[in-house]
Amino acid sequence: MLFENFYHSLEGRIESKLTSEYWLWKLVIFATLVSVFLAFPPYSLLAGHLSEHGMKLDAWIFIQNQSQDLFHPKDMDFDVRRENMIFRWVLPLLSFVTGHNIVLIVFLQSVLGILFIHDTGRWIYSVSKDKVTTSFFVLAIANIFVCVWTFADIYGYGDGFAYFFLLVAILNRHAVVVFIALQIAFFTDERAVIAGGYLLLLQMVTKAYDKKDFETVSLFKNAFLGKNTIVWLAWIFYFGIRFYVQKTYFPHHSYSTLGTPVLLADAHRHGLGSSLWTAFEGMWLLMGAAILALWLTKRYVMLLALSFGFIVLILSGVYVHDIDRALSYGFPFLLMAIYILFQTVTLKSIRIIMFFTTVVCVIHPMIYYMGYNRILWLEPFPVKLFMLADYWMGWGFFN
Repeated sequence: MLFENFYHSLEGRIESKLTSEYWLWKLVIFATLVSVFLAFPPYSLLAGHLSEHGMKLDAWIFIQNQSQDLFHPKDMDFDVRRENMIFRWVLPLLSFVTGHNIVLIVFLQSVLGILFIHDTGRWIYSVSKDKVTTSFFVLAIANIFVCVWTFADIYGYGDGFAYFFLLVAILNRHAVVVFIALQIAFFTDERAVIAGGYLLLLQMVTKAYDKKDFETVSLFKNAFLGKNTIVWLAWIFYFGIRFYVQKTYFPHHSYSTLGTPVLLADAHRHGLGSSLWTAFEGMWLLMGAAILALWLTKRYVMLLALSFGFIVLILSGVYVHDIDRALSYGFPFLLMAIYILFQTVTLKSIRIIMFFTTVVCVIHPMIYYMGYNRILWLEPFPVKLFMLADYWMGWGFFN
């Protein structure tokens, strides 16, 4: 009874701490502080980039070049991924508007990261009507790559903007807002274009359970009707602009990494297993439970559709260097998983699943694979302080 008493006591404490009107914001602030404390962003690299003689972050340099001449950017070298950025216009636009104020752009991305956690929690509560489950989910997602990277990305990739606006497209019901949000996400990074398909799957899942209609024909129709129509229109609009711009301004453009899976190189294949785990960490328990629920309830067609979507997600990581970034665009699968569980199993079971999911997500160190055989660790705040003291005192413990 020792562990049972501890678990029930924890549930009671959570409910007692979240009784105020602004309970969700209290939860979000707590989850954000835990996330940043356990995986403190590498602000020292940003400071080095901003200093006169520090190491420069090449993505920011190219973004500044884009902001000065979007269709004729300087230094579009191949094999260093800059040629991959010619259709990523959100950060160059922000660079132009802010006068290339990198600190302001990074700050704005962090604000969107907090809003991402808040809006996710609000959606979970609307589905569950349970503050304990919401607390577990919010704390868990705040401590996996999709949220940690939003705070830690000082390199000039901008994935936090794409994550947030994909979530806006998922949660909002207004067609114009959904369309604009998708365009912002698409023009932040091409991975968001692929992630539009995960939005289709999420709408298919929610509609099937809402209407209690799991027929194959109905699932297929749901991929094109309702909000999903906006996704298809957003794809058509995006690719129309992209093909026109490429034909007009970049007729001889090519991608140095396109055609051969990066995974075939040993240095990158060695990171796949690690990235598959660290992209979702404990959330694999949640997704595994949802898969089992679909199997036991004989929703085989839906399981097949979601499996196909997840295979697409994995393949999107196989073809790039930074696997974790690509896989984290699959965060809609986490929303699908929790929604499926609330339609099929008891609240007591979900709470237990989410408890263990959260424990794993929180205690697991934030280690991720950035390609080129580089395994990176985002050190906790106390370790960062010790590293700073080591630098000042000249102890030489760190290189």
